[in-house]
Amino acid sequence: NGNSIFLPAAGSCYGSSRYYVGEDGHFWGSTPDESSTGGACNLSFDSGGRGVFWAGRGNGRMVRPVSE
Repeated sequence: NGNSIFLPAAGSCYGSSRYYVGEDGHFWGSTPDESSTGGACNLSFDSGGRGVFWAGRGNGRMVRPVSE
């Protein structure tokens, strides 16, 4: 439809520390799975590529809000 979305290389965090800011991007992409580890799918990318991975919620990921 011609629309696009910008996902910054905002890095990730663990606790109060941030890592790879300006190098990697990690964004939550699903509702947490409370039935197991509380993890969720996330979209990750860096200069080498991109992929969808499962991560525990202790790993900080960005949230990209979307409105209609």
